[in-house]
Amino acid sequence: MAIEPVAELGAGGVLRLPRARVVPLSAPPATYTAAVERYLTGAGIAKSSARIYRISLTTWGWMFAGERAPTGPARRGAKPPNPHRRD
Repeated sequence: MAIEPVAELGAGGVLRLPRARVVPLSAPPATYTAAVERYLTGAGIAKSSARIYRISLTTWGWMFAGERAPTGPARRGAKPPNPHRRD
């Protein structure tokens, strides 16, 4: 397995960052939770990092719907509401 550099110096000492991988979507996800899972699956990050991102993105789902995220024990496993989709 080869380790690729995360950044390299280009001409004139300018830092060049790699481009993000674009994953074409066949159809929009049905729910915000499905969109989060699709994103995290394609991100190619460690499971531990995906867990932290999932928590944060799930909290954002509540904000998108205009509701407060549950706190305390009610937060564990709570599914965010699906914000109104614009078709």
